Amino acid sequence: MKLRMLVKLLVLGGISVVLVILLAAIGGLTQERRNRLFEVEQDIANSYAGSQQIGGPVFKVTFREFWSEHLYNPGKDTWYDEEMDELRSQLVFPSVFDYDGAMSVQERYRGIFKANVFQSEGRISGRVAFPKFESLALRNGSRLELVSVEACFMISDPRGLPSIPVLQWNDQPLEFKSGSMLGVFDAGIHAELPNAAELFGRSFPFSTDLRINGTKQIQFIPVGAENHISLESKWPHPSFIGEFLAEERTVSDDGFSAAWNVNSLASSAQQSISTGRHGIQSFGVSLIDPISPYPLTDRALKYGFLFIFITFAAFWLFEVLASLRIHPVQYGFVGLAQSIFFLLLLSLSEHVGFGLSYALASLATIGLIVFYVCHILRGLVRGLAFGGLLGLLYGILYVLLQSEDHALVAGSVLLFGLMALAMTLTRKVDWYAVGNHIERSDR
Repeated sequence: MKLRMLVKLLVLGGISVVLVILLAAIGGLTQERRNRLFEVEQDIANSYAGSQQIGGPVFKVTFREFWSEHLYNPGKDTWYDEEMDELRSQLVFPSVFDYDGAMSVQERYRGIFKANVFQSEGRISGRVAFPKFESLALRNGSRLELVSVEACFMISDPRGLPSIPVLQWNDQPLEFKSGSMLGVFDAGIHAELPNAAELFGRSFPFSTDLRINGTKQIQFIPVGAENHISLESKWPHPSFIGEFLAEERTVSDDGFSAAWNVNSLASSAQQSISTGRHGIQSFGVSLIDPISPYPLTDRALKYGFLFIFITFAAFWLFEVLASLRIHPVQYGFVGLAQSIFFLLLLSLSEHVGFGLSYALASLATIGLIVFYVCHILRGLVRGLAFGGLLGLLYGILYVLLQSEDHALVAGSVLLFGLMALAMTLTRKVDWYAVGNHIERSDR
């Protein structure tokens, strides 16, 4: 191959590197805008209420244990008895925990950025069985003195409580106070139970109507031996999160409904709360936004260089098969137009839907390139054919973005098809003569 051909290939390689750097810069801008969206979500959560994690009630029994300890005094070489006492607490978990709730979703804006906030209303109910009071003793022969029994609820952001809930306990309404009184998860509310001495050795039902607001997601901690949680909403884009998936769920354009059934044998939540470990198991729903432009734009950018490479390869085939002269600067203009497509896509999708943004950016880019290459390829038919190829590529890219599960196989088939087309079109080309041919064309 002649020296001029080699130099041209090197120049095209340099142009490709510049375009890759440009695509990386657009990718950085996409990440910057995504970070700005996250900051807006945090700002809205700070002024409204954050993601909510709910657990309870857990019943905290506080008591003092007295015992006599036989001690040795080495200075006097004598044994003596000393009265000892310790303030202790024991957690009692519900045997049954039920939650039945509904959730409405709103969009809150800061400029062009938004966050999904929710208002949830549900009823918590269940039953708890208290052990015999004497069984709480840690030492044989000790005496126990009851201090209090409290119903404790863990709520990750109590600012989301629009009103003070009321605990229905033994036909009595009890108002809650601030704080969960549980060291591992101090945020929450609690209510002291009356007639505490009469609770032990008996089983009691409980219930409370809980209204709570939050941002982005709501999760539940399975505190009971048996846990039954059901939640419904008109939000059509839920993402079920946590350590346990919903056993029953229905998702449609009209909203979703989901139900979880979790038992204490499958969950370590009770042990984590009792031992004060962080990372308590939970599950629930996250309110995702399927039309967020940033993940889709970022995924589209991953195919950016592939599209530029295919375009350059098509230009090269036109040079070889149609005996045309295409200057590296012309390659650069077409590659630059394809790079700016992604910037158009990002900026437009922040204001209109991603599908419409993609269509507008594609039409603008393909139209500009077709207008330009009609003159380069010396013919309207060739320019339209080239535009048809670009339209096919952009159409396939949109399908890839919408079908994440099949993106790999679709991309592989696309590359194989293009390679097969290129090999078919050039199967009779005398590549040894290509350099001489283009050399004569350049003169």
